[in-house]
Amino acid sequence: MGFFTRLRGKEIFLVGIKGTGMASLACLLSQFGAHVQGSDVPEQFSTDAVLAAANIAWIGTFSAEALPLDTDMVIHSAAYDTAVCPQLVHAIGLGLPVYSYPAFLAEISSTVRTFGVAGTHGKTTTTGCLDWILRNTGLPFFPIYGSHIQGETIGRKPNGDEIAILESCEYRDHFLSYRLQGVLITTIEHDHPDWFADVQQTLDSFKRLVMGLPQDAFVVCGIDSEYSRNLARWIQTTRPELSLTTFGTNPSSMFRICGHEDGPQESSYSLMPLDGYFHSRLASVPLCLDIVGAAIFAASLVLRELGLPDDMETLVSDPVLPALLGEASTFPGCAGRLETILDEAGVVYVDDYAHHPTEISTSLASLRATYPERRLVTIFFPHTVSRTRTFFDGFVDALRQTDVLVVRPVYASARHDGNTEEGNTIAGELAAAAGGRLFGDEESLVSDVAKLLHPGDVCITMGAGNNSGLARRIADVRRS
Repeated sequence: MGFFTRLRGKEIFLVGIKGTGMASLACLLSQFGAHVQGSDVPEQFSTDAVLAAANIAWIGTFSAEALPLDTDMVIHSAAYDTAVCPQLVHAIGLGLPVYSYPAFLAEISSTVRTFGVAGTHGKTTTTGCLDWILRNTGLPFFPIYGSHIQGETIGRKPNGDEIAILESCEYRDHFLSYRLQGVLITTIEHDHPDWFADVQQTLDSFKRLVMGLPQDAFVVCGIDSEYSRNLARWIQTTRPELSLTTFGTNPSSMFRICGHEDGPQESSYSLMPLDGYFHSRLASVPLCLDIVGAAIFAASLVLRELGLPDDMETLVSDPVLPALLGEASTFPGCAGRLETILDEAGVVYVDDYAHHPTEISTSLASLRATYPERRLVTIFFPHTVSRTRTFFDGFVDALRQTDVLVVRPVYASARHDGNTEEGNTIAGELAAAAGGRLFGDEESLVSDVAKLLHPGDVCITMGAGNNSGLARRIADVRRS
């Protein structure tokens, strides 16, 4: 019996249900027959539509009295403290099973075969691509990641519940609690400065992740960043018994992208030592690398399920990897990642989650390739004061790549990272340094951006804050 099969008919309540990972988990639980509801703040997020499409109800209060009397289990976002949130305090007092989101993923990984997708950038896109290309393999898998496939309804039933594919985040070392049989690592760079003081601490966390793998596990590692190359060399010397496959543009990559070309509809590339050319609907080399990593990882998993080795010789000679790269060519991307929200009155509205300088540069490069003759108008919502301060110069360089820049005050996330005054101050400094304009008032932002947009423009809502809803409001003003 699979993990979720045992939860069929259970009453499960999710606190902080509108978080991206939490909303995906809520939908998955519902798809497998659990009765799901939850709570969150009244503010509207992109996941409101996701939950509504899955017919999952939520309430806008965290009061203890609002916890349903028939609740069998509570799962909460890691942003909510069990000693402070009234619903969680009440649930614990009642003796109910209470899990944080990462603790629930850890519970899954202790019960079923579990594989993870980790890395500082590209986790969601890579996990989404794995979801896309594994569907026709017959493997009884289910994915959990902080998004869903663009253009799909959230209610697509997974293949089964015997193999888990988890987006595995390094923040607060959450992924160290997962029991993984294999891991894909996209890239390693310094992020989450409220937790990792520097990139060496980040690298050390990934090393501990690899140290926790069993002897027969496999690792697929992108090596285009200095620290992911460092990790790959460390694996070869410290854990030589693991099956390691590397990929990237770096000359030492076992699978190396070369001859990459972006076009208006798709990009093309060759992947040495395979023959021929492959294609992707996602532009820019970093996004193509997400596709390649997903295909290599999926091929390793499929080969093992067939009882075949996943060594380099088999990956090159067996037809499974080219076939999965072919499947990946139609992957449309994940919701909230370079997602076209509207195309109206000559303006294309794109929503993107990029909230780190490297991610911003990648997204803007992809948009330049897709819309080479168009003006890019970016509305950026910084996420956390510590990240904005630590990577300030990188944000300035990345945001200067857009044609018109609008900056919002730093998003007041549930991490309590900085106060409102600090968020306003550093956002103003960022706007000034990057040649943009700060808007503290949302109504003024919508009105002014609607006036400056012209036919032919691409309007991008970018950042980890609740930014995506602005696109339709701006379009409504232009329409009126």
